[in-house]
Amino acid sequence: MCGINGILTLIPNPGITADIRLMNNQIIHRGPDDEGYELYEDRLAMGMRRLSIIDLEHGHQPLFNESRDISIVYNGELYNFRELRAQLQLEGHTFHTSSDTEVVLRMYETWGAEMLSMLNGMFAFSIHDARKGELFIARDRFGEKPLYYFNDDSRFIWASELKSIIAVHPELKQISPDSLSLYLTLTYIPAPYTIYKDVKKLEPGKYLKVSTKDLTIKTESYWTTNIEPAEQLKDYSVTKKELRNLLFDSVEKRMVADVPLGVFLSGGVDSSIVAAVMSAVSGKKINTFSVGFENKRYDESERAELAASHIGSVHHTAVLNYAEILDELDQIVLNYDEPYGDSSCLPTWFVSKHAAKQVKVALTGDGGDEVFGGYTKYLLHTYGKMYQDLAPAFLQKALGKVVKSSLWKSSDTRSLSSKLKKMIEATGNDTATNHLNAVSLGFKPHELELLLKKPLPTDLSRFIPVHTANTDPLKLARDIDIKLSLEGDLLVKVDRASMLCSLECRAPFLDHRLAEFTNRIPDQFLIKGNNKKRILKDTFEDLLPAGFFNSPKSGFEVPVSHWFRNELKTDLLHTLSDENCSEHGFFNYAYITSLLTEHIDGNIDHSYKLWSLYCFQKWHTSNITH
Repeated sequence: MCGINGILTLIPNPGITADIRLMNNQIIHRGPDDEGYELYEDRLAMGMRRLSIIDLEHGHQPLFNESRDISIVYNGELYNFRELRAQLQLEGHTFHTSSDTEVVLRMYETWGAEMLSMLNGMFAFSIHDARKGELFIARDRFGEKPLYYFNDDSRFIWASELKSIIAVHPELKQISPDSLSLYLTLTYIPAPYTIYKDVKKLEPGKYLKVSTKDLTIKTESYWTTNIEPAEQLKDYSVTKKELRNLLFDSVEKRMVADVPLGVFLSGGVDSSIVAAVMSAVSGKKINTFSVGFENKRYDESERAELAASHIGSVHHTAVLNYAEILDELDQIVLNYDEPYGDSSCLPTWFVSKHAAKQVKVALTGDGGDEVFGGYTKYLLHTYGKMYQDLAPAFLQKALGKVVKSSLWKSSDTRSLSSKLKKMIEATGNDTATNHLNAVSLGFKPHELELLLKKPLPTDLSRFIPVHTANTDPLKLARDIDIKLSLEGDLLVKVDRASMLCSLECRAPFLDHRLAEFTNRIPDQFLIKGNNKKRILKDTFEDLLPAGFFNSPKSGFEVPVSHWFRNELKTDLLHTLSDENCSEHGFFNYAYITSLLTEHIDGNIDHSYKLWSLYCFQKWHTSNITH
């Protein structure tokens, strides 16, 4: 696990050594154990920072082939590298390290871009092929590892984190109005966009080929979720058996490390299953880590402790308190390099910080909801259709007006009122549009018109994967989430929060074999009535306490609403003051004032909107002063 950087220019750059080292210095937290960089004729440099996980002694990068005409810098983990290494040895390759990085290099030598379909892992890497005069840059299938890049007529710059690019090219700090609109709608900015108009993210499942001669770029896709399955599985028992084998293998592969490892255990379905399987595979006590909250409304540590007790893990619960978060709040928020409005990054950083004291790698339950259909929003299509069929047209029209007005007071995500509001908002359009409305947790279009001085329509339809006409609603919704919110929100949250603590996180549910497997599973195996992730729970119920999956879990939330009315009130009012918001001129301050007043007075919970604005303003203030 590392961070990578690179620079390619058409004209020789005498300062290229200083630039690549400056880029590396921005991401020491991603790789505190080692640094490496290589120069090529003052026009090309590749650098990296290393967090040593496998082959601690010989894994230094950049890594070269024998003739030194192919080199690589690599961020990530390849979970099937041992099998691929054995295959390459049969092809006649000799290995000089035990690292997975050398396996990727040898595979490129042998198969070129075709080797990507053979990799099982999370990664972002760049390969310089002097023979062909090109760079080969790839990102993993789901986007677990980040990759940013900027190019113009004379330069191509790439990096694991946005701060590396901005450090050497601060002139690129020009805000994209389209990206700002996306952020305010979604609370994050999905690939290929960034907050800066000229910097992009490489999308998951894609690779770039960049000519070192003239900087021409070719982008190709090597994997996508919306593949039509060859055949559907029909036997429930047989499907459960295959699922069990796949997940056991996925967890076991992600336990390969030369350093201590553990697992995040929130007490939910996904993390509990991963912990139980890991315990079974290990055959000895494993380390599990969870977050507790002083505010018992948000505290679910008892569920995690129940699972930990059943599997016999060495369990660590860190109780999140306001004071500790406040001390690090700006560092956590600004570490994302662009506006990021998911407040669950706070407990993710907190559990990462405490886990990093014991282990260097942590498995997580990330991706289970997207792959196996675990979100309540996946029921919206069914409930919405019932609502449309049963409710008279005049009632639907009247309620539609109410949810768009201030008359609908509750925005508490846990309340029945809020869930009803989401259902009403997510009806009346095609399936994809309904789902996009449901996942847009920020400002709605009519609210953006009130907030922005120059409103820009936010076209989320660009994120709808191409499907056949008969794609069912559940499949379409899951694919949108994998392309949009998994890449842009969840995986960004975990990568930045954990790597800030120099901790590597691995997600067994994001083994591409599982995603391809669930494409073959009938909807009723995934969701039956209100029973979400049905087959996943049925397959692994024997590993956890009886009835464990029957109790509800609310998610990784923090009491932002309460903090904004109490401990964070002063900082909120300062950060969202007229003076600070007028620095950029994007917002109508009268609307922000109304949000602040209604929230602080306790009339309406605007915590989602205010947190998004709060994070944007903190980012913007830092952006103009650094």
